[in-house]
Amino acid sequence: MCIKPNGGQQHSASLSIVLLVARFIATGWTAYPNHHKDPIQFDLPTMDENRKRKASEDIEEGIVCPYLDTIQRSLLDFDFEPACSISMQTGPHIYGCLVCGKYFRGRGIQTPAYTHSVEESHFVFVHLTNGTFHCLPDDYEIKDTSLVDIQDALHPKFSPSEIRTIDTHTELSRDLFGRRYLPGFVGLNNLHKTDCVNAAVQALAHVQPLRDFFLSKSHNESLLSSKKSQASNRPAHHVAQCFGELVRKIWSSKRFKSTVDPHMLIQAIATASKKRFKVGVQAEAGELVAWLLHRLHVGTGGGRKAGSSIVHKTFQGKVRVTTSEAKRKRLEAKAEEDDRWGSEDEGATEQEGLKMNDQEVLVEIEETATDTHFLQLTLDIPEKPLFRDEDGGLVIPQEPLVSVLKKFDGVTFSDALNRSGVAQRKRYQLLKLPDYLILHLARFKDNRYTKEKNPSIVMFPVKNLDLGEYVHKEKQSLPTEEQIRGMTVRQVCVFV
Repeated sequence: MCIKPNGGQQHSASLSIVLLVARFIATGWTAYPNHHKDPIQFDLPTMDENRKRKASEDIEEGIVCPYLDTIQRSLLDFDFEPACSISMQTGPHIYGCLVCGKYFRGRGIQTPAYTHSVEESHFVFVHLTNGTFHCLPDDYEIKDTSLVDIQDALHPKFSPSEIRTIDTHTELSRDLFGRRYLPGFVGLNNLHKTDCVNAAVQALAHVQPLRDFFLSKSHNESLLSSKKSQASNRPAHHVAQCFGELVRKIWSSKRFKSTVDPHMLIQAIATASKKRFKVGVQAEAGELVAWLLHRLHVGTGGGRKAGSSIVHKTFQGKVRVTTSEAKRKRLEAKAEEDDRWGSEDEGATEQEGLKMNDQEVLVEIEETATDTHFLQLTLDIPEKPLFRDEDGGLVIPQEPLVSVLKKFDGVTFSDALNRSGVAQRKRYQLLKLPDYLILHLARFKDNRYTKEKNPSIVMFPVKNLDLGEYVHKEKQSLPTEEQIRGMTVRQVCVFV
C-alpha cells in the first residue's frame, strides 16, 4: 500500500529545516549525541576569517588577484606628499589607490581606505612607504610580478653596476604616454616661483660624488648613524631624504611620466627654513644653495669637523682671510713746565681746556689673518655704468672670469663693513680648492626701496680653466743629499 505524503506537511517540514540551519549558522553548531549528556559545542568561523584564510590559501597556491586588471597606471603620480585626501593626515600608513590614484589612510575597518574600497569598488592599493600591495576590503597582500613597474616608479633603486655605468647610458627611455626622455635630463615642474629650487637641484644632481651617494641609498634607509642624532636633526634629515628621493627620480629610466614634480622637497625646505624659502616667493640662488648645502651636510651626519660628510668632501675648500682695520688711540701730550711768576693764578677752566687740546690721536692699522673653510665663493661684479650710450641705450659691460677672480689673488683688497659698522679691508688667498667649485655671482643689492640687479655679463671659459695661480703655494724645504739620491728625475724636477 502506497501512501502519498501530504503537501502541506512536506512544506512545513522543509521550512523547519531551513530555520534550524539558519539558527546553527548564527549561533554555532550544537551536537547532541545523547539526550542524557551535556551538549558538545563547535564554534563556526566568522565570514571575515573564512575570507582571509581563503585569500591566504589562494596566494600560497599561486592564484592571481582578480582585480589587477582594474589598475589605471596613467592616473598614478607618486611625486606628491603621502597625505590622506580625506583627513589630510600624514604618516607611515598611507595607501595609494591604484585605480583612481588618490591617497588614503589606514587599511582596517572604518578607515578612509577601507571605506573608499567599499563605496567605489576600488580594490587594489599600494603602501606608499613599504611598496607592498594589498587588496581591500578582503585585506590580503598581493604578490605578483606584473606590479614591479609600479614599485620602480614609486621608489627607484639603483644597483652598484648601474651607478658605475650611468654616465655612459645614452639610450632614451619612454613613458606611458609615448614621450621619450633621457634619464638625468628631465624637467622639474615650476610650482609658482620655485625655479630657483629647480635650478639648484638640477646642478647638484649632476655632481658625480653627491649623485652616486644618494643613488646608492634607498627610500627607507636612514642617512644618520644613531637615533639620537636623527631626532635632534630631524628637519635637516627630512630635507636630505627628500633630496635623495628626488635625485633618484630624476635619474630613473622607469618613470610613468617624463617630468618630475618636486613637491616633497619644496615642502621640506619650507618647513626647515621656517618659510624663508617657500612657494610664491622668489629666492636668490646663492642664499638657497648655501642653506641647502648646510642642511644636506647636517642631514647626512656631518659635524663641525672638516670632511665629515659627503657635502664637505665634495665642495669644501680653504681660504685665508687677512683683515686690515684702523684703530684710533688717544695719547695725552706732556705739558711743559711754566716758570713764570703768577702762572699759578690762572683759572682752572683754562687749564682743563689746554688739557683737552693737548690730546693727540694715533691711528694704527692692525692686520689679522684667519684660515676658514668655504662651500662656495662669492664674486663681486663691477657696477653698471651710470650713463647711456650714443643711441640712448644701457651699456651692459662684459667681464671675463679672470678679472672677477682677482678678489682671491691674495693681493687685491676688498672694502667691507663688519657687524658693528666699522670699515674694513679684506684680502683673500685660496689655500685649497675643492673637487667641485661653486661660484656665486652677487648680482642683487638691497637699497632703501627695492632690490637692484646687476646685468653685467661674466664670460666663463668652457674648458681649460686653470686656477693654479690663485692658490697659495707653500715654500717647500729643499731635500737633503741622501733624499735626492733616492728620488726619480721627475721628483727632483719639482724642486728646480
